[in-house]
Amino acid sequence: MSPEALDITVVGHGAATYPPEQCTLSLTVRTDGRTAESASEPAQQLVRELTRLVEPLYNSDGGPIDRWSVDQVRHSRHRPFNNDGEQLPYVYQAEASVEVQFSQLDLVDAFVYAASALEGVSIDHFDWDLTESSRTARTLAVRELAVRDAVSKAEAYASSLGRTGVHAVAIADPGLLPGTTEHGGAQPSARMFAAQSSPAGFALKPENITISASVHARFTAS
Repeated sequence: MSPEALDITVVGHGAATYPPEQCTLSLTVRTDGRTAESASEPAQQLVRELTRLVEPLYNSDGGPIDRWSVDQVRHSRHRPFNNDGEQLPYVYQAEASVEVQFSQLDLVDAFVYAASALEGVSIDHFDWDLTESSRTARTLAVRELAVRDAVSKAEAYASSLGRTGVHAVAIADPGLLPGTTEHGGAQPSARMFAAQSSPAGFALKPENITISASVHARFTAS
């Protein structure tokens, strides 16, 4: 008499690391003055200087800069207090945000050095990532690793019980398979690094990007 079919439910994991393929650099222009005009004009000038740094490198098809944007200069004002608690005259501030995306990473260092030398420009962070098409393809590959891991686990459980003929009956993202709970469903992630402006420049050594995936699977073993 053949043994009753055995249900086996497992979680499969997959992960791989890849070098980054692009870097999005976020910068802020910030100046202040005693009047709106005295704060605004230096900010406008800094935006023009950053534009002059970007434009020779900009090429939407091949880089090294393939995307960049700058918002309008924003204005604000506030009244600070001195050490005696007395309110001082208004201080006006002008601010603009700039984003620059590099597809050739060997030029990021030189650009950061030049931009950080501009007084009133701060480097906020570096966002290292894969290109969209590469990330999609590699995520699919990692999901296949997760499925293979699930199959391997199920076969190992079945073998330990003297069972063979493992067959998949259900597979789902974490938390979607009835009778299971979400567990370890990581998504593709990019490394993000904070930075501070420095005329001494930067030594940029981004770590590899890890893509991970998990899958819930149910098998029967006879």
